[in-house]
Amino acid sequence: MKNSKLFQYVVMGIFIFFLILGAILFSTYRSSTSTANMIDITMWGTLPDDELNAFTTRYFSDRDLKYTVDYVEREPSTFDRDLVEAIASGNGPDAIVLPEDLIVRYSNKIYTIPYAVLPELTFKQTFVQEGELYLNATGTLALPFSVDPLVMYWNRDIFNNASVTRPPATWAEINSLTSKIIKKDQAKNILTSVVALGEFSNVTNAKDILSTLFVQAGNPIVKYDSVDAIFSSVLKESGTMSSPTALALQFYTNFSNPIRPEYSWNRAMPNSIDAFANGDLAVYFGFASEFLTVKNKNPNLNFDVALLPQIQGAKVYSTFGNMLGFAIMKSSTNAAGAYSVISSLISAEAVPFWKDIFNIPSARRDVLSVAEKSAIKTVFNQSAVISKGWLDPNSTETSKIFREMVESYTTGRSSIEDAISIASDRLEAVLNSK
Repeated sequence: MKNSKLFQYVVMGIFIFFLILGAILFSTYRSSTSTANMIDITMWGTLPDDELNAFTTRYFSDRDLKYTVDYVEREPSTFDRDLVEAIASGNGPDAIVLPEDLIVRYSNKIYTIPYAVLPELTFKQTFVQEGELYLNATGTLALPFSVDPLVMYWNRDIFNNASVTRPPATWAEINSLTSKIIKKDQAKNILTSVVALGEFSNVTNAKDILSTLFVQAGNPIVKYDSVDAIFSSVLKESGTMSSPTALALQFYTNFSNPIRPEYSWNRAMPNSIDAFANGDLAVYFGFASEFLTVKNKNPNLNFDVALLPQIQGAKVYSTFGNMLGFAIMKSSTNAAGAYSVISSLISAEAVPFWKDIFNIPSARRDVLSVAEKSAIKTVFNQSAVISKGWLDPNSTETSKIFREMVESYTTGRSSIEDAISIASDRLEAVLNSK
């Protein structure tokens, strides 16, 4: 009985302690905010400075928030070098706009937000699944801001002329469109193409399309081992032509093979986005952010947007997404202030102030669940929900790896198994050199 009472006293004492501590902290927080102290942070990124500044200025002024963001736009080609030099000289930013393909490269420079501050369950309930690329064993590397999903643009006039009533929902349906849509001249030159696949240099977003095919086939491209080290899974079960990876690569390359019935594209043709804008390509796989680019290239083009095709019978839908998040630098002298600001920037209240500026979906589940009046934005939001990505260690080097994998096979220099094996070895080398 004495032990029971002692336990009750201990529990009560702990409760009272935390109650007092919470009151003190709350009082301190109220007092600090009431003094109207401004929180000013610096942020670097590759987003246009006029767009991000327009967003933060509108949002902070409307909500009467005592925050300012000194944003510096950097060129993608020099971002890495500039950031490293700035950190070394003690002039680095407090935060950066972190795309998913820089997570691996900057993970050792970023402050991890502990799960005690932002619980893992809260994170997963708040953001789409692709955002979990920012999670590690101890916390969160960045707060997801937006998702730019890969979607299918389709030419309504080409489909109408071929008496095809709806866009393809599966990759198998893409195959069946060739005989209905493709047009050639007397010399067998392709005049109207169905889809731009099979090559690399003139297929816009080739690497991202291939990434989607691999992920849809069940290969995540990279994985964590038992000690949280990243390794390549491109080679997974690729010893035979029936492996998911080999089947995905075979499907992709068939469209540039002249002896295949799906033949619809070759390297002598223009860039795929230009072919689509010119009305010579029935289907174009592009990002949501490319909508205005296509529109501006040809204002008279009669086109629409749909979800990216899926594997027939797939139980899980997916597409590729370019994700952006806000990350706090370890070198920041104002990490707490940076967290307050970026938390505000990714809030649901902030979304209306930037969605008309960036024209891409939010990474928040609650925002994506709200019905849109625009059919196009509805497709973009649906695509954002099913978006996936992978921990790309170096986007420049992996683009070369993917290109060589495709071209070594299509030119006959390698078998499909060897092309995949070499790509896996090269990807492993890049991962080990990060």
